[in-house]
Amino acid sequence: MDESAWAKSVERARISNQLRVHDLGLIVFNESQSYSDRSDSNEPIVVARQKMAHAIINGDNRWGAERQKHAGTALPIEPSANALRNPAVRAALESSMKAAREAYLSGADPTQGAAHLNARGSASRSNWRPKDTLPPGKPLKTQSGPYNNSYTKGDTPWPTVWLNTYEP
Repeated sequence: MDESAWAKSVERARISNQLRVHDLGLIVFNESQSYSDRSDSNEPIVVARQKMAHAIINGDNRWGAERQKHAGTALPIEPSANALRNPAVRAALESSMKAAREAYLSGADPTQGAAHLNARGSASRSNWRPKDTLPPGKPLKTQSGPYNNSYTKGDTPWPTVWLNTYEP
């Protein structure tokens, strides 16, 4: 079996009733497509994406169909054919799919059970407080970065970001 056929086979696997590995890759892609490595990143972006994938899997295992309510993420939307003509977009999709496959096949969770993820504009290791929550918030599990962010609108307005995972 060639590597491409193997990858497609893994991507068809179901993680749960709600989530296939391919869907996981699309969620990771839509969460992180504007992020890229920097010379001072503590690890490659594909490793950070794998941690994101683990956090999504953990949230799916914990909340099932209610995951979005408790640990919302981007939706698993396919990029358009036009978008995929951009080499940076295609590379981000391939990296995200690789991260999803690796997370699914991996026996070890590098996030130690994290179920939340987000991008921050600083290297702060403080607890994360989702909207409308009281202190102390969610303790940090992993931190990856810094990475370049090419899309500085919306929820992530910083040109440099750190990708964090947090306890459920």
